[in-house]
Amino acid sequence: MNLSILVAAISVGIMVFARLFMGVLAFAGGASLVAVLLPIAVAVLILVGIAKGQRLAWQWGRLLGLVGAIVLTLAALGTLQRAGERPGYLVAGILLMLQGVPLFPMFFALGTRGAREHFRLICPQCGSAGAKAGNFLFTRAICRHCAASWT
Repeated sequence: MNLSILVAAISVGIMVFARLFMGVLAFAGGASLVAVLLPIAVAVLILVGIAKGQRLAWQWGRLLGLVGAIVLTLAALGTLQRAGERPGYLVAGILLMLQGVPLFPMFFALGTRGAREHFRLICPQCGSAGAKAGNFLFTRAICRHCAASWT
């Protein structure tokens, strides 16, 4: 496993751990089980997919990684700003920060050439790293440069 995949996996692992802890607190506070488990399940699926080299996990890790990093970090900053008013805000802000901040290195790690090689996103014909999904589940890739297709 190359360094970029290791960074991405550790980043998602930290986020999953923080999400699990926050989910336990939310469930104890009355949140529904579905609302607690759904984001955890998505994160675990992305983590497993990253380890296995599934292109769909790469795509969703990049997309959700950037969006999640921005949204969760901004939410954490807003929550931490109010931590002086209520002590519980400090814990919530730290947990949000532990979920958002690790997603930034994950996003960048998944964009490296080494990560693209791990997910078989390098064109076998021309060597270009610009692949797009060839089908809905991204089991087939298409080169943006030469239009070659591979699985």
